Amino acid sequence: MSVVVRGRSTRGMCSAVLSFEAVMMLLSILVLNGFSSVTVPVATAIGVGMAVACIVAIGGLGHSWGYGLGHALQVAMIAMGLLALPILFMGVMFAGLWVAGYVIGMRIDSARAAAARAIR
Repeated sequence: MSVVVRGRSTRGMCSAVLSFEAVMMLLSILVLNGFSSVTVPVATAIGVGMAVACIVAIGGLGHSWGYGLGHALQVAMIAMGLLALPILFMGVMFAGLWVAGYVIGMRIDSARAAAARAIR
């Protein structure tokens, strides 16, 4: 039976993805203004709100709710892509990076935990 281990590798990889995603969310304000019928205040609220949510998720990665928020943000970004097609492509790309960072980070952390148990 394998135990889910979320340590510093998982946190580091997921925080890197969320950091770049926060920057992309701020840049998405311009994309929403150019490629959709969303008004400037609405586009700004969506972009800034998503960027702030990414930063909050980074802060929460020390707890399980941070990863849940990160998963939800990936779904929200893909849903945001329904407003503008370029954001959909970026949403799919970031969701793939998120899954890769999450899975690879957990594998590294599990291997570290197993090695630490073997040394004891």
